[in-house]
Amino acid sequence: MRLFALFSFFIVAATLLNPATAQESTEDRSENSELSATDIAAVQQFGDTLGIAEWLGPLAPVALSPFFGITCLSGMSLFGQGWIAQDNAFLGEASPLHHPAVFWIFLGLTLLTSIPRFTKVSKPLAQAVDHVEAWSGIITMIVLKFLLSAGDLPAEQPDLVQLGVFSVTTDVLLASAAALNIFVINAIKFFFEMLIWITPVPAIDAIFELSNKTACGLLMAIYGYSPMIATAINAVMFLIAAIMFRWVYRREIFFRTMLLDAVLALFFPRVAVEKNELYVFPATALGPIPARARCVLRRADIGWTVTQQTLLSSNTVVQLEEADCRCQMQPGWFTNSMDVSGTTTAQLTFSRRFNGCLAELAEAMNANLNENSGERGKLQAELA
Repeated sequence: MRLFALFSFFIVAATLLNPATAQESTEDRSENSELSATDIAAVQQFGDTLGIAEWLGPLAPVALSPFFGITCLSGMSLFGQGWIAQDNAFLGEASPLHHPAVFWIFLGLTLLTSIPRFTKVSKPLAQAVDHVEAWSGIITMIVLKFLLSAGDLPAEQPDLVQLGVFSVTTDVLLASAAALNIFVINAIKFFFEMLIWITPVPAIDAIFELSNKTACGLLMAIYGYSPMIATAINAVMFLIAAIMFRWVYRREIFFRTMLLDAVLALFFPRVAVEKNELYVFPATALGPIPARARCVLRRADIGWTVTQQTLLSSNTVVQLEEADCRCQMQPGWFTNSMDVSGTTTAQLTFSRRFNGCLAELAEAMNANLNENSGERGKLQAELA
């Protein structure tokens, strides 16, 4: 939260220190008052002329690389007056982005977060702060949006959009759309970054990062030339990402859980088994539960239950009766698994977090432990 507050402070400071609105210290009080009124009117006009295309156009490149995307926006506002679209109010001199401090701050953040992505050794650190960067980009864009709309006259009635029984202002609706757009596209990018990180090719991490920055820069250049074309490209990218989102997001959680728990197991190898439950990920669909969905496997009186917890709907529960099934725990290289055989056949993958006490875990879950599993060498099957 301190990082988000720092971003907001810099943008507000950039608005106050904008050279286009700075006044000479030798001017008298009355002249300053008159210029302040002029500045307020300019901000009001700027808020009115900020169209939907100017707002939605840069969201895709910001989603691909939040800090670098905002750096490009600020750089175009400062140095691109000769070639950017003349009617692009978002990049005009009255924009909070039109200040050197904003440009250099976000350029520094870009270097700080991008350089660790070039090697496999340092990339986990960059991946750990990736979501912080994404949410920072969301917060920054929303702060920009409301700063640009702050000049509306208080007496004016804000535009309202009716959503069923709810009414929201246009600014809130656009800010929500921006947050959703950045979150969805960034989630797809994060998933591919994890796949590339576990790929045993040394240079592929640097190639992907350079490609990501190049794509971000090209999309920003298109936005500077034509916000309408950039908005159309953003809509296509968001549609593709939205179609892939559910499939990708389940696997993102799977890989993130396996990686983080594997690291934790190195530093804290012994973990007490306090509950007869375990977070598992079905390798294939288990009834109504899709593959790689995060579930809770619990020991029950008549067997086991596999529960997929959802936020907006009731939980999905699959019952495995002990009379019809048996469970066998299989250690692996990257993941472990609870193999269910009998009437229902399933492979429930779980992390290496409890590798120091697999025997106790197997006893708590009433499962057989096969420590000499012939499946240990099948790393590709574990990652499928």
